[in-house]
Amino acid sequence: MKRKLNLYSAGLLFLGFVFFSTSCNDDDIIETAWNIENFTVEASQWSWNPANRRWEAVRELDYIDEFIYEKGSVIGYVFLGEQNKDEVQTQLPYIKSYILDDGSKFTETISYEYSYLTNKVKFYIEPSDGIQDAAARQRYDFRIAMIW
Repeated sequence: MKRKLNLYSAGLLFLGFVFFSTSCNDDDIIETAWNIENFTVEASQWSWNPANRRWEAVRELDYIDEFIYEKGSVIGYVFLGEQNKDEVQTQLPYIKSYILDDGSKFTETISYEYSYLTNKVKFYIEPSDGIQDAAARQRYDFRIAMIW
């Protein structure tokens, strides 16, 4: 029995070595790369889109390409608060609910969409009630992180 156990252990050790030595080669190693782009949208730069019933601002997204679009990851963030005081960075979409003086409620969504075909990113502020409220147009700082 002792001899069978040693042969079995040697076989497992050999198979483990073969598996380990053939499972990784230089072709399998892919380095991760990233690009981060920052954007500021001033309050006056938001435009109302009546078809989508939301405020929109379009910016060039220089680094996006088909490979990043298909195989990478694009993550959007918005900065809230005052820099070096109470600022936080939160991932988009950012959703906030409001209660108005008359007791009615609505939700505001700040988010983004992008296209590698146009190399553009569109940031938007979308109210759940679809009302064109000019007070929603505020200065926002955004960050787009592309990882591939």
